[in-house]
Amino acid sequence: MQLTMTTDYALRCMMYLAGKEEVSSSPEIGEAVGINKMFVQKVLRVLRDAGVVSSTHGGTGGYRLAKKPEEIVLLDIILLFEKTMKINRCLELKGCCERYETCPLHAYYTEVQKTLEDYFGRDTLQDVIDHRKTKRDEQNVMIYS
Repeated sequence: MQLTMTTDYALRCMMYLAGKEEVSSSPEIGEAVGINKMFVQKVLRVLRDAGVVSSTHGGTGGYRLAKKPEEIVLLDIILLFEKTMKINRCLELKGCCERYETCPLHAYYTEVQKTLEDYFGRDTLQDVIDHRKTKRDEQNVMIYS
């Protein structure tokens, strides 16, 4: 499984907004995360329609998180943009493979899939922010030790 660029951009937009207290315009967000204005607006529209970002119109309008970063689960964002999260097509609707009931790979893939979904379903934007800070702090301790 590989996340699409759209999903990656959506997560980057969310991370950017998590670090801002004021509203941010779509050109500002696009420049910060490295995507063009039209595409960032498309991504933000989906996020707004899902209720994870809010928008205000007008000259001072823009976007902000509609919830706290610790309330936004990564899997919820990913599923807005991914057609599937399955690591193999045999995990899609039954009928794709006739051996799914007896295949040892199917059973193994099922466990891996559950782990992946549990991981993304457990972590929030705040967890990603905290993880980054922890890693940076660990690197600074190593440098100065």
